[in-house]
Amino acid sequence: MEPVSSVKACGIYARISSDDGTALGVGRQIEDCTREAERRGWPVSAVFSDNDVSAMKAKKRPEYERLLDAMETQAIDALVVYDIDRLTRTPAELERFIDLANRRDTALASVGGEVDLSTPQGRLTARIKGDVARHEVEQMSRRLKRKFQASADEGQAHGVTPFGYRRQRIVDDAGRPAGFRDVLEPAEADAIRECYRMLVAGESLRSLAKYLNDGGFRTGRGNAFVGNTVGNMLRKPRYAGHRTHGGEIVSKGLWEPIVTQDTFDQAAAILSTPGRRVSRGLEPKHLLSGIALCGRCGGKMRPNIGKRRPPSYACPDCTKLTRQMAPVHEVVEGVIVARLSMPDAAAVTAKKPDALRAALTTRDAVLARMDTAADEYAQGVSTARQFARINENFKAQLAGAERAVMMAQPNRVLEGMTGAGAAQMWENASIERKRETVRTLATVTILPTGPGVRFAPEHVRIEWKS
Repeated sequence: MEPVSSVKACGIYARISSDDGTALGVGRQIEDCTREAERRGWPVSAVFSDNDVSAMKAKKRPEYERLLDAMETQAIDALVVYDIDRLTRTPAELERFIDLANRRDTALASVGGEVDLSTPQGRLTARIKGDVARHEVEQMSRRLKRKFQASADEGQAHGVTPFGYRRQRIVDDAGRPAGFRDVLEPAEADAIRECYRMLVAGESLRSLAKYLNDGGFRTGRGNAFVGNTVGNMLRKPRYAGHRTHGGEIVSKGLWEPIVTQDTFDQAAAILSTPGRRVSRGLEPKHLLSGIALCGRCGGKMRPNIGKRRPPSYACPDCTKLTRQMAPVHEVVEGVIVARLSMPDAAAVTAKKPDALRAALTTRDAVLARMDTAADEYAQGVSTARQFARINENFKAQLAGAERAVMMAQPNRVLEGMTGAGAAQMWENASIERKRETVRTLATVTILPTGPGVRFAPEHVRIEWKS
């Protein structure tokens, strides 16, 4: 190691994994390191501090990277750390540091004693300290994982407070902290229920996001809602009262559900439908854009809006077919409303109710057995190992039962759109729900005609899907 007198610029590196917001931990490290540098006669020229940053997480430590740059450019020629485990997180990272320190002749000292990386004994000491620190972190990680699993099995809330709830601290009889629980946030909970209702009724995720934003709601980070955020939110079983862990339902949650299991099942079936359309870009303005087919080539008709002619649908594929929108809309809407007004309209897309009842019975039975197993574990009837083994089997059964429930769910797009009031319901429906209703009921094809032929209703072919 270089003599003390040869050090011209010393750096200090401090890090703490978890901070309460006061930064006192790194502050104390910096104070101790500064005293050590002064004792050695090393002039401090730079301080590098990673506060509240774990040494085991994958993301970069910005100040540590800045430290390495300072060593590489020889902006510093010595470094003081509180201990070697504050500096490195993996053996590979330690070797990288040792190589850099050797190449740039960087002196290294720790508050607990000098670590000379230029000698075999010093490098061995550093490696041993790094391995011990890594072992301690791995042991802590194992204990935390077991704690999180137990918390999930007991149905306790965990992680970020979900939209629709607020986190309430619990105190014992002596007024001491005893954990927390999630309780309903009334306005947000009502908004969640409305989102589920709108989704089941056929509204798009974009419409749901607009509803939340117009109501003044924001995400937990204060951002406006977008469609995929709402979709991911409504997929969470926690809104039906389930506790998940590792992406699977493991127990009944210790909080009040916002929606019923039936509502959640309907929404989950809609959101998991293979080939489900994902709305991107601007909200559609025209009833049959991308839905009506060209009678010449089979392509999808698109809007053709010009300043000097009425809005039309045109085929961008063959470019040989154009029809004004207004008469086409009149024909399609008239036929669709007439179909919705018929007595059997509500049953058009319904699946066999027996299959749904059977799937629900199977799923509910598995959930009941999971609850019973959790109760027995809590009462000491079964051991933690027995409970874990039983629960693993139940989770596999539950996954299969949930798939069966989703497959048996009826299409709810027409719900509330049929019967004697169909015309009024159609008039009040959003453009996206109207489009989804057309898609559900029929295939619309705009047929070609000869030149100079006036439009007639038979120039639009409507083929029922059921």
